[in-house]
Amino acid sequence: MAKKFLFILLFTVVAFQGYSAELKANVDEKRAEYVFTFQKGYSAFEQLLDETSNTLIFTFDTSENIAFERQNYFDMPIKSAYLTSKDKKRFFIEFKNTPIEPIVNKTNRQISIVFPLPEKTPEISRAAAAAAVPAANPSMPTTSSYIKMISGLIFVLILIFLLFFVLKIFFKKQLFSDIPGSGRLLGKVDLDLRKSLYFYEIGDIIYIIGITDNGMNVIDKISDEAEAAKIRAGFIKKHDFKGYMSFFKRKAHLDDDLTSSNAIVEEKLNSIRSRKKQS
Repeated sequence: MAKKFLFILLFTVVAFQGYSAELKANVDEKRAEYVFTFQKGYSAFEQLLDETSNTLIFTFDTSENIAFERQNYFDMPIKSAYLTSKDKKRFFIEFKNTPIEPIVNKTNRQISIVFPLPEKTPEISRAAAAAAVPAANPSMPTTSSYIKMISGLIFVLILIFLLFFVLKIFFKKQLFSDIPGSGRLLGKVDLDLRKSLYFYEIGDIIYIIGITDNGMNVIDKISDEAEAAKIRAGFIKKHDFKGYMSFFKRKAHLDDDLTSSNAIVEEKLNSIRSRKKQS
């Protein structure tokens, strides 16, 4: 009687025992593989994508129970994998960034889901990174070469300006050397930026010469001895030491001469200006 009872109990347990499926995960650096193995089978398999959470969802119907604990991954494109089995079986694969397209193989009693993982880029050491930086091309100009080039250009421009002023002074002296006879320059009066009057003495006559960029012209000549003497007194050169000292020794006398000289020069200038207006 006891044997019959045990047999009936064992038969009842086997008859009412539910079937169970199996999910195996095989994950390494190259791929992540998930294999479902069923005893009776499955139906209505679908693949969905939740773009908001970068999650792939695999759904299917089966009466078999599947035990699978949530798996979390670090330093991999896949963030986690987990299974829910309330109404339908739902298998979630959550990615850190863009989801990877899986390779799905299905048979009557098996589903294989494989994710090929991208190769990891090896970390480059600081020394290797420094070596990987391309060396500066020696043919390309650097900042110091630009500074040297600009400094050289400024130096050349300064030399050109100095040479210009030296040649300008030289040619003015050359103009006076073309006047026949022996003489000396008493002084000059600037009329404009590029126009000047030079008082040049040859013998007892003082020539008033106009100098411009276009050439030289004799404007007037003073042959009156008294008038010429006053102009000479007014154009005493201060850099001449003897003339400078004599200027102080005869200061009282030369003040009158200087005033008269300035008056004569001013009169000549007014005369020249009036000629230009009339012409």
